[in-house]
Amino acid sequence: MATIEKQTEEWYKEYYLKKGKDRNDILTNPGVLFQTLAYQKSIITALRTLPIRRNWKVLDVGCGGGGSLLQFLGFGFTQSSLYGIDIIPERIQEGKERFPNVNFTCGDASQMNYYSDYFDMVMESTMFIQLTDDNFSQRIADEMLRVTKPSGYIMLIDWRYSYGHSEYKSLSRRRINKLFKVGMKSKFCCCKYGSLIPPIGRLMSSYFSAFYFVVQSFFPFLVGQTTTVLQKVPEK
Repeated sequence: MATIEKQTEEWYKEYYLKKGKDRNDILTNPGVLFQTLAYQKSIITALRTLPIRRNWKVLDVGCGGGGSLLQFLGFGFTQSSLYGIDIIPERIQEGKERFPNVNFTCGDASQMNYYSDYFDMVMESTMFIQLTDDNFSQRIADEMLRVTKPSGYIMLIDWRYSYGHSEYKSLSRRRINKLFKVGMKSKFCCCKYGSLIPPIGRLMSSYFSAFYFVVQSFFPFLVGQTTTVLQKVPEK
């Protein structure tokens, strides 16, 4: 676990050294606003297709400081029904300070200590694109399936392109099918379009925001981030 933790910390350190600390700061970086709105829209439209109950137990895998869970609080979910797991202690501590009643755990997502068939929905946000190790990715996906209730849901909020960078591995439809054994252990529910690919999306957000969603609608191949929902198939 120490090795995985170190690799994850190094990934984030290198990312912000390259991109700058305000890379994803919605208040100081104008390129972030409409990228964030499109990201949130994809989640909301995906959730609208589900028989949502606000007392659902929801687990965020690779939760960081709880940013993705914050959205669910805005949707009316209670802190006590939300759970998050991340391998970096500092990020978990940040989450606990921000949301003291959310159930945060510092641990390895490839071997979680949660009960099987426990959560109504298990989600991840931009985690798999950072995981280039196929074996490790598969172990996490298997764990996500294990802890999801039969007929429960798995929400994958991630990037479908890796932009040719070796430090990324896109969460394409083919990769989703393989990781989550779609057709056997899970079935496809929906896929909703979100943020545009970063160079174009950030440019549109900064200078042509009025046309952002027009471009998203008419040029779907420029959409980089999607929200995909799967449903766990009950064992017979």
